[in-house]
Amino acid sequence: MLNNVAIQINRANRQRTLREPNAIPCVLFDKKVTRTSDDETADGYPTIGPLGVMSDEDEAAYEWVETGEAMIHFSQGYAAPLGNTSDDGSRMDYADGILEASIEPLADPGTEGYVQPGKRMLVAVLMGGGVIVNFEIVDVTGNVNIPPYTRKYLLNPRPDEAVSEDLDE
Repeated sequence: MLNNVAIQINRANRQRTLREPNAIPCVLFDKKVTRTSDDETADGYPTIGPLGVMSDEDEAAYEWVETGEAMIHFSQGYAAPLGNTSDDGSRMDYADGILEASIEPLADPGTEGYVQPGKRMLVAVLMGGGVIVNFEIVDVTGNVNIPPYTRKYLLNPRPDEAVSEDLDE
């Protein structure tokens, strides 16, 4: 019964994001690793020598694949909780200047073109006038800890990605 709360919050957040006058159109891209291993894979990822690769975060050989159009609504700047450091205290978990946003694909959930935004996806925000600003989703957060959870996205700027230069606004 409590999971209906998160479902209704997600529906309301979707409608708010899609209808918000300050929402901005964007295009979502997913990272596809182009490097292939010699002969084996570990859970679908190419291996480096005999070692399995845990994540595509540090891959040098990749390309961005367009997954669909969406709307993004930036909320206030993200304020990390107290203790915003790694377990050993040597670095910060979230860099200063990280942004929090709601992102909703234009396709309806359950339809063919729908893609749930996730970590390490590229978001090309179409600001207007030919200006495109790239962000990478670095984490997914929310304020309801009841499945299916609520989703907000933490974004870091990614000005170094050139994949969005070919987009028509």
